[in-house]
Amino acid sequence: MRLAGWQCRCMAVHVWPQPLDPCFPLAVLEYTARGDTDPMHWHDHLEIALVTDGHGRFMFGRRALPAAAGDIFFIDNSQPHVARADPGSALRLLLVLFRPELIASPGGRELDAGYLAPFRVDERTGSPRIRGTSALAREVAPVLRQLQHVCARHDPAERHLADATLRLALALVNRHPVAVAAASRPAADRREQIRPVLAYVDRHCRESVTLDDVAEVVHVSPSRVRHVFKDVTGVSFKEYVTQVRVAEAKRLLLSTDMSVAEIARAVSYTNLHQFYKVFYRSCAMSPGEYRRYYTPTGGDVPAEPVREAVTVG
Repeated sequence: MRLAGWQCRCMAVHVWPQPLDPCFPLAVLEYTARGDTDPMHWHDHLEIALVTDGHGRFMFGRRALPAAAGDIFFIDNSQPHVARADPGSALRLLLVLFRPELIASPGGRELDAGYLAPFRVDERTGSPRIRGTSALAREVAPVLRQLQHVCARHDPAERHLADATLRLALALVNRHPVAVAAASRPAADRREQIRPVLAYVDRHCRESVTLDDVAEVVHVSPSRVRHVFKDVTGVSFKEYVTQVRVAEAKRLLLSTDMSVAEIARAVSYTNLHQFYKVFYRSCAMSPGEYRRYYTPTGGDVPAEPVREAVTVG
C-alpha cells in the first residue's frame, strides 16, 4: 500500500476477515510478515501467534512489544494489532485462529470461559506476550505445533483431538500464576460487551449506523457504548464505522465493475466529495487510483496480503 507518511498507515484500522467453518471454527496457518506493509487490523476470532523465526514487533494500537523466535502472543478479537518485521528481516508466524464459542459458548460453563483468560489481559498490568525464553513458552509451543499437525490431516474424525489439543495449550497457560493474575475480568467484560457492536457494524456497514442503533443491541446507553468502545479499541466508534465502510468500498472496487459513485452510495455515502475525502484520508490514494494500483493485471503491483489456513475437515 502506498502511503503519504507513517501516521496514515498506523492509525487506519482494518477488518481482516478469515473464513472459518461455522461448525468447527478453528484454523491453523503459517504467515510471514515482511517489513511494515501490513495494515493495523482486527478480526472477530481469537488468535494465538507463535513466532517461529525472525524478529520484529507486535503493535497493539500504539503499544509495541518485541517479537523473537519462540515468543507467543495471545490476541483478543477486538484488539487492533499488526505484526511487523525489523528492517531486513522476515517475521514467520504460526497462527491459531478460532472463534470464542468453540471453547466457551454463551451461557456455558464457567470452567470453559476460564480457558479464554489468556486473551483477557488488562494491558495496564499484564502483557499478551509469553517470552520464548520462558519455561512456559517451551511447554506451550510443542502443543501448538501438534495442533498444526492434527489440522493438516484434514480429518473431520480428529476434531475432538484438535479441540482437546487447543484446550491443552490454553490450560497450560492458565495454570501459570503470572498469566492468571494478569487476566482482568473487567477488561474481559468490556471486550465481550462490544463484540455485538463490531458484528452489527460489519453487517450494516451499507446502511446508516448510529450509536443509538448499537446501544439497543447491547442494551446500554449510547454514551456508555461510546466510552467503552474507545476504551477497549483505542479508536472512536465513528472512526470504526468509517473504516469498515472503506474496507467494503475497497472490496467492491476490486471485485466488481461498479462505478465509484455507485460504490459510494452502496457504502452509505450520499455525498461523493465526502466519500473521496474519507477514502483518500484512509488510503492516501483516490478510489480510482486504488482500483488501478491493486488490479491483478497491473504488473508488479503488490497484492493485499492473503492468509491461507489449514483447517480440520
